[in-house]
Amino acid sequence: LTPITFSLAYNDYGFELLSDQEIDMQQVLDNNMFTPEYLHHDLQQSLNATEMARRKFRDISVIAGLVFTGYPGKVVKTKHLQSGSQLIFEVFRDYEPDNLLFQQAYRETFEHQLEEGRLLMALERIQTQEIRWKQCEKPTPFSFPIITDRLREKLSSESLADRIKKMTASYMK
Repeated sequence: LTPITFSLAYNDYGFELLSDQEIDMQQVLDNNMFTPEYLHHDLQQSLNATEMARRKFRDISVIAGLVFTGYPGKVVKTKHLQSGSQLIFEVFRDYEPDNLLFQQAYRETFEHQLEEGRLLMALERIQTQEIRWKQCEKPTPFSFPIITDRLREKLSSESLADRIKKMTASYMK
């Protein structure tokens, strides 16, 4: 599979993936895309995990006392905390990747921000189900709220109701 960027929208009834590239869904399904086996690796490759961990490390470095937050009444500016914690993060990344605080930043990123455990349970549940892919020529009834939300976000001089009427008329042909 090749790298690709998606725009994602979802609600209680389904989800929509939009991309500027053609997506061969059968190839996606054939490549065990929903297997939990490589979840951690896939998350690391698909997201900017290092940047997320760097931000989490800022909090960890303050709690661990690695950066000075200032005296009572004279707090160190946030930009100084950021630069100090980033420097320590880079040193740990380059010279001591086994450091417990460095590893904690990644662990908290995956457990709390990305909720890796919930993703794992969802993938395991998806694997037990039969996936049926059907190419639709026009929007289905459940897709209408998602499409309407997407229309709402666009800048237009037409009212949302007029755009919905126009869209409905074009799909009724």
